[in-house]
Amino acid sequence: MKTLVVRLDHLGDLLLTTPLIRALSLGGHTVDVLVQDSLKPIFLGSPYVERCIGIAEVAPTFPTRWLPLGIWMRRSRYDNLVLAYARESRLCLASTFSGAEKRIAMWAGVWGRLTGHRCLASHMVDRPRPVSEILLACSRALGAADQGLKPDLFLTTEEQELARNLIPEKMRARRLLGIHPGSAGNACNLPTETYADLAALLLSNTDSGLIITGTENEIKLLQKWPSEILSSDRVWVTMGKLSLRELGSVIAEMSVYVCSSTGPLHVASAVGTPTVSPFCPAPSLNATLWGNLGAASRIVEPKNCPRMNGKNETCNFFGQITAAQLETQVLGLLAR
Repeated sequence: MKTLVVRLDHLGDLLLTTPLIRALSLGGHTVDVLVQDSLKPIFLGSPYVERCIGIAEVAPTFPTRWLPLGIWMRRSRYDNLVLAYARESRLCLASTFSGAEKRIAMWAGVWGRLTGHRCLASHMVDRPRPVSEILLACSRALGAADQGLKPDLFLTTEEQELARNLIPEKMRARRLLGIHPGSAGNACNLPTETYADLAALLLSNTDSGLIITGTENEIKLLQKWPSEILSSDRVWVTMGKLSLRELGSVIAEMSVYVCSSTGPLHVASAVGTPTVSPFCPAPSLNATLWGNLGAASRIVEPKNCPRMNGKNETCNFFGQITAAQLETQVLGLLAR
């Protein structure tokens, strides 16, 4: 059976879709995936993916023009189509023209039903469980058995060795800790000053090296960090310097990674790195759904958050989570 899995949103969401892809592949499906072009490297070396296709390769004008995507799907002659996140109505419209015998959609709403998809309910709020488990409803609907919840990211020995050589020489013999102060803005996160305070504590109270991760756009977060932290020979700032796979390889070298509910958390989950995470306790954002599934993790939650009262806004936890609390959890993981 030839099956296309479509996931056109963020890094973390795509990684949480890999257990679904694995289940389909081990269940006898030949699996292609359609993703944002920038995220194609996630599937390099995956034994579960026949082809990874970037949306710009086959439908560069999507979503403005959705019909070319539907025509490409039809020409590709898929037996099954899985829309792992179908909130975009034009994705449902394109799927209608695919000719696939079975078309399954998650989070499709009324457009999924109007376009003839088998729409599966997530029950995220009334039956909370990991998002990767929620997505396995799609593979079960196609007769494939579950094959675990841990995300996949296949790194080669050569990639891992190259990543070790990227680490500054003075830090290579040290235990490595990571801090990711940024986020995409979809979930609550701490002020950058709190992460700076954490870095100061870890430099003072451990002999570890610190790796600061983030995108080029997040470099501005470091403007509020003390210069003595950023100039330390035990600190390596990688913001904007690493490819996606280099980031995965570097995270794999860390003993503990401190990051909020954002894409790099799920990279850590995929490569088996323990994490400490400030998390919003709101029903649709909490760690039960979005936490680390591949290694030990420690969650620090505030008592109050606007999302807990039904407001559709993110916050900085209003001082309810301190650097000292995060440090305690990091030290606890190191002491295991």
